[in-house]
Amino acid sequence: MKKVNDFCQEPTFIPGKRKYLFCADQKGMGIFHEIIGKMKEINLAYEVRFIESTDISHWLSQQQMGSYLYVAAPFEQIKYISHLAHAIGFTTEEEAQYISYGVEKRNVFCCRCHGLTEIEISQQVQYEIQCLHCKLQLAISDHYSSLRDAYLGYIAKL
Repeated sequence: MKKVNDFCQEPTFIPGKRKYLFCADQKGMGIFHEIIGKMKEINLAYEVRFIESTDISHWLSQQQMGSYLYVAAPFEQIKYISHLAHAIGFTTEEEAQYISYGVEKRNVFCCRCHGLTEIEISQQVQYEIQCLHCKLQLAISDHYSSLRDAYLGYIAKL
């Protein structure tokens, strides 16, 4: 399963797939404009689905092997859709690309009390936070747990 920071910001055309699937909200479809134009130009099979107007799980489960999935949506929605797509079978980078935008939120797992603290990620990366539960000052590592959907917070050096 993809870690939250594995989502990309720019879509990349992947040649040689049976069919291309585009799933996004209105803003996200604008991100795919260039790639969809390329699909039309070279006459490749593709489908477009708006997140708001379809049952994505049913649509994805009906797709054949060899399809390539592109998804663009706000960060929180991307997390949900990537988990859903992973469960259906779009499990590798050879099968899907996820483009997120908006405010990114991450969970930090406290090494002392095992509580989760949610933080917002901006252009300035925070390396230390205070645990909301035990007030310990934590340094955020790059160790990610898909089980907890969180990054490990170590005791910050004083």
